[in-house]
Amino acid sequence: MIDTRITGLAAAALLALGVTAGCGGSGGSEDAAGTPARAPAAAAKTPELPPGRIAFRRWLDDAKTRGAIFTVRTDGTGERQLTNPDEGADDYPDWSPDGRLIAYQHCAEFAGCSVWTVNAEGGKPREVRFHCNLSACDASRPGWTPDGQLIATVEQGRARTFDGVPQIQQSAVELIDLRSSKQRTIYKRTDWEGGVHTPQASPDGRTVIYTAENSARSKPPFGKAIFAVDIDGSNHHQVASWELGGGDNPVFSPDGLILFRSFEGDDTKQSNYWNVRPDGTGLKQLTHFEHGTLVLATSYSPEGAWIAHGSDGAGGADLLVMRADGTENQRLTGTKWWDSAPDWAPTSG
Repeated sequence: MIDTRITGLAAAALLALGVTAGCGGSGGSEDAAGTPARAPAAAAKTPELPPGRIAFRRWLDDAKTRGAIFTVRTDGTGERQLTNPDEGADDYPDWSPDGRLIAYQHCAEFAGCSVWTVNAEGGKPREVRFHCNLSACDASRPGWTPDGQLIATVEQGRARTFDGVPQIQQSAVELIDLRSSKQRTIYKRTDWEGGVHTPQASPDGRTVIYTAENSARSKPPFGKAIFAVDIDGSNHHQVASWELGGGDNPVFSPDGLILFRSFEGDDTKQSNYWNVRPDGTGLKQLTHFEHGTLVLATSYSPEGAWIAHGSDGAGGADLLVMRADGTENQRLTGTKWWDSAPDWAPTSG
């Protein structure tokens, strides 16, 4: 798969479903390229997981052009398909704080990406309309704030190509109130500098983290790193170095620790999971997978004791669950399809 993080606006001529940051995968675009290798060894004795449900994206074809949102209980039973797009991919599910809704992105060929919500029990999806001032509008990678608002990457303007890679004119983290439709920009990059992708809010709602992905115009060219900014737009700072190549939908633990994976999209280096505090201190490598292991997006359990993640599986990728310290890895799904993009429900059931 391609992992260039080009939006639907910048590469409308490409079938970029699930392989770009703007047009989706906690699964879609985060899925690593190449043939999946051996999965991390599961624990000899499977520990019991806390009750609950996990939302995820499943690719419904081998070409990874059509995907839908599913949920499954933590014991592997009760699988439920929530969306069924006629075309394109639904990806990056994110559960609302009250457990009633799941936000996700939908991307279709030549049409870019948009943000939607669906009832966690099923029903008709509803589009979330973001406002743009420039020539086009592309919304992706939604995430909930603790008070029930949505943040997302919104990209707009003209696309230009630098060193053979399309880049959109403006990329921003936007906050929207679903009740009033009031929208506010938290942070933006303009003049084709690069993207701000996969925003996530902290458990206290004060901080937003995101993956910065540079264009050829910025230094380092095409670099990736984790940044943080206060939700009012102040105190913007880098959290992890460019050398780590951090990305793939960084998430917060319930106690405010950031989890991300290194070397996203770099096939020459083995990805691993890392923890770091929002101020950039306490950087620690959590896992040490053998070379060739598929390492995909993650989500913490509500109490923070477990991490759901995507890794090697029968269909290329399955959902696995490990303890928060990286031990006792166990498989949750095992089908012929590619499963990833997990998000753990905030409530049990």
